[in-house]
Amino acid sequence: MAVFISASDENAGKTHRDRFLFAGWIGPEEDWSRFFAPAWQERVLDGPPAIPYLHMTEIRSPQWRARYGLSRLQADDRVDEAFVLMDTMQSLFPLGVSLDAGLLRDTFATARVVSSTAAGAPKPFDPDYLCFLYYAYLALAYVDSRHPEAHKLNFIVERKGHVTKYIQGFHATLAATLEALGKPSYARLVGDLIPGDKDCVPLQAADVLCWHTARYQQPETMDAADLGRYGMIAHRNGEHHRISPEDISKLEAAMLPYGV
Repeated sequence: MAVFISASDENAGKTHRDRFLFAGWIGPEEDWSRFFAPAWQERVLDGPPAIPYLHMTEIRSPQWRARYGLSRLQADDRVDEAFVLMDTMQSLFPLGVSLDAGLLRDTFATARVVSSTAAGAPKPFDPDYLCFLYYAYLALAYVDSRHPEAHKLNFIVERKGHVTKYIQGFHATLAATLEALGKPSYARLVGDLIPGDKDCVPLQAADVLCWHTARYQQPETMDAADLGRYGMIAHRNGEHHRISPEDISKLEAAMLPYGV
């Protein structure tokens, strides 16, 4: 029985009211560990010069590049190699969920999230939480329908303070919720939620996917090289679910009467 891994990241845009994207890659754990991660280490990170990780915000920063002795041309080469690897590893499935963050924040302005796994005061109902739940549902649906050999799906997310703790709370109830929704085949696949750091290769691949996918919605923010790279995976078999304003209204009607 195979274990699958989902590695995901988020892109919130320039402000907290921009379109919010939660996206990542899903694939067999063995493909991640035996093939993708070693190749990424050798071709993207080791150099010379070596860099500790590839995240798009940092590699676009002249100050960050200078710290590791990396020229702009060398930085572009690393991103090119990242796309070649993602394009080559056809067992990885890209999945994304996006929504209008400003609309969600307005709709749930008075709502608060309480979690047994996170100490402190209740937090605002941020886009992270809803997008993670949609993403997790779609990821489990994909593995259930396409990979009958799968035993479980583990979720790797970047460690981000209280957001990670609250997502852990949602994940802890995920299997029971899916059972209640009449999806026992999805529930059986719910594996572990694994917080990771920037040196986690699957999370680096998710960051590269998120950064380019978010900007592709506004092509004027991308240069020719960015567009060319994204074109390598833009037509790949995958899924991007856009949570509509109608979906948010239905969620409000379902949740707010219960004091969520």
